[in-house]
Amino acid sequence: MRMDWSAVTHNVDTLVQGLFTTLSLAAVAIAFSIVFGAALALARLSNIKFLEGTVVVYIEALRNTPLLITLYLIYFGLPLVGILIPAFTSAVLALVMQHSAFISEIIRGGILSVPKSQVEAGRAIGMTPFKTFRIVILPQAFATALPSLVGSVVILLQDTSLGAAIAEVDLTMAAKVISQRTATSFEPFITIAVLYLILCWIVGQAGSLLESRFRIVR
Repeated sequence: MRMDWSAVTHNVDTLVQGLFTTLSLAAVAIAFSIVFGAALALARLSNIKFLEGTVVVYIEALRNTPLLITLYLIYFGLPLVGILIPAFTSAVLALVMQHSAFISEIIRGGILSVPKSQVEAGRAIGMTPFKTFRIVILPQAFATALPSLVGSVVILLQDTSLGAAIAEVDLTMAAKVISQRTATSFEPFITIAVLYLILCWIVGQAGSLLESRFRIVR
């Protein structure tokens, strides 16, 4: 079988558009997932029973629901009750809802990994609870959680490909468009597979650099 790579080279603009959408989607979803995930983790550690119970239900529900189902419920379900959300925003919401649930558990585990003796020592020398959290707990929790956080970011980046299911023109949809336009199958999808591989490799390398740097600080 002879491959025709002109199908890709003649549609670079479509791939560039898809790449830009993928990067934009990933950047927004990662930022909000980390912020919301941290808030969920702190809420679960708050010792407020009602708040903790509500967060546990939310986390378990989202962690055990397929991302594609969540995406469909937002994009196709909400319009049934009069709420219309654009494809890009729907994809961001679905990614943030699910990945924040996973990230919250990573952050919570990092916080709980800090020995209580260090927290008690911080308070013994007159630190306020906030200062103890900022100086004693947070740096160590971050160092512990970082490898898992990087893994979650990589998975989120790959999950952006589900945006194609609601016609969001990301890399995956760009490949589908090129495939239909040029009657090719392998070339466009091999191309985006390589692009996803490069993007995930870059994230992994950035995470390794952060781990090395933070290990020195720690």
